[in-house]
Amino acid sequence: MDPLTANLVLVAAPAALLLLAVTIILFRRGRRASTGELTTAESIVISIVGGGAMLNALGCLLRLWSEATWVFSIEPFHVTDLHYQGATPPELLDGVDHIAASGYESVWMDVMGLPAESRWLFYAELVLPVLGALAISVAVAWLSFTLVRERPFVRAFPISIGIAAIAVMVGGIGSQFAGALARSTVIEYLGESHLVGDNTTAPAYDVLTFFWLPLDLAPVGWAFGLALVAAAFQIGTRLQRESDLLV
Repeated sequence: MDPLTANLVLVAAPAALLLLAVTIILFRRGRRASTGELTTAESIVISIVGGGAMLNALGCLLRLWSEATWVFSIEPFHVTDLHYQGATPPELLDGVDHIAASGYESVWMDVMGLPAESRWLFYAELVLPVLGALAISVAVAWLSFTLVRERPFVRAFPISIGIAAIAVMVGGIGSQFAGALARSTVIEYLGESHLVGDNTTAPAYDVLTFFWLPLDLAPVGWAFGLALVAAAFQIGTRLQRESDLLV
C-alpha cells in the first residue's frame, strides 16, 4: 500500500466516520430539545461545526503525544532558526548583478546528546500553541452543543471562553520565549565562548546570537478579542437568567 492510500485509510476515513457520528448525535439531541427556533439546515450546520471542533480537539491531543515522542527520542536533534550574524557573504551570490550586499540570518544544525532541559523547551515551543488551539476547539464544540439545544447562555460558558483567551495568549507568547530559551541552551551546550562574540570589531567575523526573540504580539490581540466575546456571553447569561426569573 502506497503512503497516500495508507494515510487515507488510517487517518481520513476514521476521522470522517467520527465526524459523521458526532454530527448525527448532536443533531438528534438538538432536535429533541428544539423549540422550533432553529431550522433543520441550521441545526445540521451547527452540528457539523461542533463535530469538527471535537475532531480538531482530538487531533490536538494526538499532536501533544506525537511531538513528545519525537522531541524526546530523536537523535541527533535537528535545531533550526539559530540567529546568525555573518560577515562572510554567500558564495552563491558572489558576482551577481544588482546585489549591493548579502549575508546569512539563520543556521540549522543536528546536535548529538542534547540535554533534557533543551528538549523540554523545544517541546514547550511546539505544544503551547497546540494547547491554545485545544482550548478554542473545546469552547467551540461546547457552544455548538448549546446552540443546538437552544441554550447558549449557560453560566460556565463565558468562563471557558476566558480560559481559551488566556491559553491563546500564554501559548502564543510563551511558545516564542520557550523557543528563544531553547536555542540559547543549545548554544550554551555547544560552547558559548566559541559561538557567540562581537561582530562589530575590525575585522568583523561570523557569530551566533545567544538570545534572539523577534516577538510577535498577534496572540495578545486574539486573546483580547476572545475576552470581549466572553464578556458578551456573560452579559447574555445574566439577561437570560433574569428572563427565566420573570417567567
